[in-house]
Amino acid sequence: MPKAYSIDLRERIVNAYDEGTLIKDIVTQYAICRATVYAILKQRREHNTIQPKQYQTGPTLKLAPYEQEIRRLVDENPDATLVELHALLQN
Repeated sequence: MPKAYSIDLRERIVNAYDEGTLIKDIVTQYAICRATVYAILKQRREHNTIQPKQYQTGPTLKLAPYEQEIRRLVDENPDATLVELHALLQN
């Protein structure tokens, strides 16, 4: 996963925009994508911050609350099928 742009660069982009520099000139000067400039400005406008967003690690696991119980059942019944484990888990 690519790293987020530094706060320093984000501040320079926002400052240049606030000083009246055209977006096409900002893109050329800092060698970044036009969409990145728009995204940083939008984030500042909507959330009043230019801090990089935290990446989410993925969806939460639906079985996480049952993990210990499932591990115990598998240890006790190593040859059980998923259907059998499902039945044991419901008991």
